[in-house]
Amino acid sequence: MIFADSLENTETVPTGLFIDKVVPGFPKGRIIEIWGDESVGKSTFCMQLVANAQKEGLKCLWADVEYSYEANYAKALGVDNGKLGLIRNPEAEEVLDQLTEAIEGGKYDIFVLDSIGGLTARAEIEKSSGEKTIGAQAGLVARFCRKVVPSLSVNGGILIVINHSVIDIMSGRTHTSGGKKLSYHKSLSVRLKVKPNAALKVGDKKVGKIVTATISKDKVFGKEGAEVEGHLKFGEGFSASADKFEELLTAGEITKEGNTYFYKGEKLGIGKGKASEAFKAFL
Repeated sequence: MIFADSLENTETVPTGLFIDKVVPGFPKGRIIEIWGDESVGKSTFCMQLVANAQKEGLKCLWADVEYSYEANYAKALGVDNGKLGLIRNPEAEEVLDQLTEAIEGGKYDIFVLDSIGGLTARAEIEKSSGEKTIGAQAGLVARFCRKVVPSLSVNGGILIVINHSVIDIMSGRTHTSGGKKLSYHKSLSVRLKVKPNAALKVGDKKVGKIVTATISKDKVFGKEGAEVEGHLKFGEGFSASADKFEELLTAGEITKEGNTYFYKGEKLGIGKGKASEAFKAFL
């Protein structure tokens, strides 16, 4: 038997993204959930997280359940595809077994499962006559979580699961795929949601959107309910320069006269979109 004071403080890995403004990165040895509606930037968020982790020398593995990993886009976001492990298999059982083996092996630091909602049980694929598939996905996820949680803790790995938001037609409530067991086992849950009526524009052209990240569950930092905004630019991902621009604008270091923006006495441009683009030169 051991005593609780023998436990070390939870280490974190900074994501390099706007979420680091409210939490000090993602905790090692835990399950993290990134969830939200379609086209909100869930996979993009995780690709950029992987790119930043690789720069720090961390090894990453991506389970491409949806067969949607786009290597060229990931490369544009900074991912070194030549160093990124990839799992692809149509059967959920095979994907989760391979992922479990990798987590237990301890050779990788960060694992991304894209996505929970895309997991398809073997019985559903085969459509076996008379075989029940209701609840099969939740059962597989429950067993997977029970198996990998101890290994993640021992090896210090981080498992990031991407999940979809689903609206229950009976109650109208929003929930996620994977069943209750995933909800119990995850230590941090981040919901991404597009901010309505707040598109990023350069002139009249829409170039991106503002995404709000809300900490919907937090067993580590005590930040549940905290929110932060990030700027998702089409083809570029979440923009650190746009985030910094907003931060300095709020702090008064970037000033505005009419529709013209200035930084350290220098003119950035007319209109927020053009000024934000010009601000990149100062970083």
